[in-house]
Amino acid sequence: TAHYLVLGASTAEVVGLDGKPRPVARVSLDHESGLALLTVEGAGFEPARLAGEDELGVGDPVFLLTCNGDRERRGANGHVSFVGPFEAFWEYMLDRSIMTTIVNPGLAGGPILDGHGRVAGIVSLGLAAVGRFSLAIPTSLFRERRERLEKGALPPEAERRAWIGFYPQAMADGITISGIVPGGPAEGAGLQRGDHLVSVDGHAVQDLRQLYRALWRK
Repeated sequence: TAHYLVLGASTAEVVGLDGKPRPVARVSLDHESGLALLTVEGAGFEPARLAGEDELGVGDPVFLLTCNGDRERRGANGHVSFVGPFEAFWEYMLDRSIMTTIVNPGLAGGPILDGHGRVAGIVSLGLAAVGRFSLAIPTSLFRERRERLEKGALPPEAERRAWIGFYPQAMADGITISGIVPGGPAEGAGLQRGDHLVSVDGHAVQDLRQLYRALWRK
């Protein structure tokens, strides 16, 4: 599922369509992809098939499943409108993402399925761009990081990411800080809403991708 749904939770449980809760044995988070893996032992679920190495392309039909409560499920269909990089304003970035024409009718964190009924990704966000209404993390990212997630291992030192605690917005003339997380490092350092960010350690940054890569080298 999407990692922010369980981020900071002390306990978690999975509820099936039969209404029975199953305890979660382990929760593993991957901040780089934005995925979480919940290990449920003896649940009796039939696993969904994962899409193969051939990723979705623009125009491919897709279907998503979502929930609005313990027992309420909804679905919607549409097409892939974009496959490529994505940068968010809360210190999150993907080199590969899937955007679709589907307006998610429920909560995020559920699967997006390809034309063969295989899980092609995990729906992470609802977007407001025309023709790009939902964003999914592709299954290929899960495949790449599956072993680490299944072991519940922390990322190696080189992949641990610095976190500043601010909301940067890319503008025509650079990057403007539109918000600060209370109690975070940015607030402690004296950054304020409206500040204009031009460089990191003397190296110019002109967009969010440059900014995040500079920060995450720390």
